[in-house]
Amino acid sequence: MLPNRKIEDRIDVLLEYLTDYIYTVSIEDDKVMDTYHSSGCVAVTGYTSEDYENDPDLWLRMVHKEDKDLVVDQAKRATAGENVKPLEHRIIHKDGYTRWVKNSIVLSKDNNGKVLFYDGIINDITELKNAEYLNQVKYRQLIQADKMASLGVLVSGIAHEMNNPNNFISLNVKFLEKVWKELKPVWNDFASKNEDYLIVGMSAKKIEENIAQSLDGITKGANRISKITRSLTNYAKKDHGKLDDDIDLNEVVQNAVLITDNLIRKFTNKFEVNYNSDLPIVKGNMQQLEQVVINLINNSCQSLDSKDSAITINLYHDESDNYAVIEVADEGVGIDKVALKKIFDPFFTTKRNSGGTGLGLSISYNIVKHHDGELVIKSDVGDGTHCYLKLLINRKM
Repeated sequence: MLPNRKIEDRIDVLLEYLTDYIYTVSIEDDKVMDTYHSSGCVAVTGYTSEDYENDPDLWLRMVHKEDKDLVVDQAKRATAGENVKPLEHRIIHKDGYTRWVKNSIVLSKDNNGKVLFYDGIINDITELKNAEYLNQVKYRQLIQADKMASLGVLVSGIAHEMNNPNNFISLNVKFLEKVWKELKPVWNDFASKNEDYLIVGMSAKKIEENIAQSLDGITKGANRISKITRSLTNYAKKDHGKLDDDIDLNEVVQNAVLITDNLIRKFTNKFEVNYNSDLPIVKGNMQQLEQVVINLINNSCQSLDSKDSAITINLYHDESDNYAVIEVADEGVGIDKVALKKIFDPFFTTKRNSGGTGLGLSISYNIVKHHDGELVIKSDVGDGTHCYLKLLINRKM
C-alpha cells in the first residue's frame, strides 16, 4: 500500500486538475480564523497563494461590486453551518478584466454539527457565460429579425392598399387638370365680365388662382404618396443578403428621409440634407444601408429636447481614406463618455424607459462592418452627436 502522505499528495494533484482551484476556510467559534488558496488560483485570478496569505481581504476586494453582497451572504451562511448552493459571481482579475466564477462550498463539521472548516471549489466559467450571452444575443436578434419580417409583410400590404386610392386620385386629378385647361379661357371671359361675382366669398379671379394651386397641391401630394409607398415597398422586400449592388448614397438618404419624414417633423423644425451629386458609387446592399440611416435619424430625433434643435445630414467624399461618407449630426443632449464606450453593445440603451431595445446601433454596426466600412460616433453631454457612416469606394468583392 502507498503511504498516506503519498495518497494525499496525489489527491491534491488530482484536485488541481479536476477543478480550477480550491480554497479552505478554517472556522473557530463561528468566526473565520484562516483562509488558504491553492496554487491554481493564479490561473483564475492572477494572484498567488502568497498574495492571499499576505492580504486576507484580497479575495473580497476583487469580487465585483455588484456581487459583493451575495458573496458575503454565502460566506456568512456557510460559516454559521448552513449548506449553501453554488454561487455564480464576477471577480476582477489582476489584469483588470472581469471574469465569472462558480463558487461551491462544502462544509466539514464535528460530531456536534459545529463547522470546523469549509472547502471552496472555484471554477472559471467565463467562457460558458460568454457563450450564454452570445446565445442570448442571437436569440434576441432572431426575435428582432422575426419582428422585422412581420413588419415587412405589414408595410408591404399597407403600401399596396395606399397605392389603390392614390392611383384613383392621380388619374382623376389629371382629368381635372385637362378639364380646367380647356375651361380656363371660358372662365377668364366670365371673370372679366363679372368682377363683382363671388363664389364661396371669393372673386372669380381668386377662384382661378385657388383652383390652380389646389390641382398643383393634389398632384404633388399624390406624387409624394407614390414615392413613400415605393420606398416602403422596396424597404419591406425580402433582403437578398448580397452586398454587390451599385449604390448611390444620395438615394439611400432620400429613401430614409421619406420613411422617417413624420418622425422628423415631430421632433424638429430645423432639418437639412446636403446631397452630393458628385459622390462616387459604392458597392453594397440598399435595404441594409437604408436601415442604418433610418436608425441614425431615429436616434438623432430621440436625442432632441426642443424642436428648435437641428438635425443635419451631409454627404461627402473623404478622399484621404477614399470613403463615401454620410454624416448625421444633431444638436441633441449628447452621450456621456461611459455610455459612448458601450454604444454598440447589444441591448445597451439609454432609452430603456421609453421602449429602447439597444439593438438598433448594434445591428447597424454589424451591417456597416459587413460592408467593410466604419460607423463612428462622436459625442459629449450637451454638445450633440455626430455619426459617420463610412463606406469604401472601389471596395474589393
